[in-house]
Amino acid sequence: MKTIAIIAGTLALLNVANAQWPPNTKVIGSDSGQFFVSAHGALSPHSLDLATRSGLLTLEPELLAVSCERIKHELLHELNMRDQWQGKIFVLLHPARTAEDPVTVYPERLGGNWDCRIDLPDALDRNQLVKAVVQACLLEIANRRAADRSVEIPEWLQRGMTRQLMGASEIKLILPPPVTHENGLTVTRTTVDFSDTPHSKDNTTRKLNPLAEAVEILHTNEPLTFDDLSWPTEEQLDGYGADVYSSSAQLFVNQLLHLKNGPDCLRKMLAELPDYLNWQLAFLDAFHGTFDQPLDVEKWWALELADFSGRDLLHLLTRQESSKELDAVFQFPIEVQIGPAPPMRTDITFQTIIRGWSRPRQLQMVKSKIWELEVLRLRISPDFIPLLDQYRQVLQQYYQKRSASTRILTGIGLLSDKSEAEAIARLDALDAQREALRRQSQAPAISASETESAAATP
Repeated sequence: MKTIAIIAGTLALLNVANAQWPPNTKVIGSDSGQFFVSAHGALSPHSLDLATRSGLLTLEPELLAVSCERIKHELLHELNMRDQWQGKIFVLLHPARTAEDPVTVYPERLGGNWDCRIDLPDALDRNQLVKAVVQACLLEIANRRAADRSVEIPEWLQRGMTRQLMGASEIKLILPPPVTHENGLTVTRTTVDFSDTPHSKDNTTRKLNPLAEAVEILHTNEPLTFDDLSWPTEEQLDGYGADVYSSSAQLFVNQLLHLKNGPDCLRKMLAELPDYLNWQLAFLDAFHGTFDQPLDVEKWWALELADFSGRDLLHLLTRQESSKELDAVFQFPIEVQIGPAPPMRTDITFQTIIRGWSRPRQLQMVKSKIWELEVLRLRISPDFIPLLDQYRQVLQQYYQKRSASTRILTGIGLLSDKSEAEAIARLDALDAQREALRRQSQAPAISASETESAAATP
């Protein structure tokens, strides 16, 4: 084990941390000098009891400083980066109150660098600990070129990378507290299962399949879409929904890392985050060799999920199946309330959405439907491809026009441009073609003998 420097009550350090510590605060510095862990007093009986009852990990400053370095080391390994830190990371331990105590991570501009502060209860879930350190390290990496504002790390990257590290080498990341005393020595017993680890001298505790837990969860739950990963709801980040989200995020991160130059692209994304207000723009710029637009990411991710779940998206649908699938793309069920009667379920057309919905809602819906058509095209019957392509062309052109501008300013006020009317007229014509194809696909097939018999009938 590398030497850990113990710094107790150092005034200069406390000023850098910008915190007001009690006189007896103990501060532990990690070997690299990047992490400083502070705690006031020993673990309380309440924290110890809470950890025992809830299966939490108790945190001691000396061991936590080592764990932080190990987590950072594994993160840098995944990103294929050297350790060239600039900002410090201060970890502040406080007595745990409940098993659900919040964990906060936030950057602070101190001197010429962005430092980071982590507030942790001293009894904590392992995943929460790794996630907090991963988030702080990612912030430190991405903020190295930041000026007046800190960057925002997408949730899928924080949680996905956390699960990736936990799945690959949890036993190496966290040093548990000692639990027994033997012959005057404090001993912690750790069992390593080598059946799932490569037998190499340098990697004896790195698992062969870091996705093992994610596979188990996602084979019984539907993986999340790229939009879900990008803009998760509170339900998806809480309770069991958090396991599904984190597993989907890990699979997403794992597949990105396995792309050509994947680690390089993720490093570039982090480096370019200060240049953008939206992380998606930094992502597309970093992965421009693979994805030209968000739809490319969504299509790639849909195919990755299809391959992961064992479904064959390239199996062509029959004409009847193709007709139903294409109809489903343009079905928009809504509930209508008329008087005191229960709400009724009905469908509206895409043209109704264009006429009545606001621009943001329209653009979101159009974008979603373009993606659905992209994926459906991979397996739809060849008879339906020309129609599908025309629908896609209409929606893409409408999306581009509406994204640029929906109204023009004239001397008499604001007038709608022609994009709405053009799109509605073209959609009406395509809907008529779709209805004709639907009738053809539903018509019973006539055998060759029946055809000959009908031809011979006078």
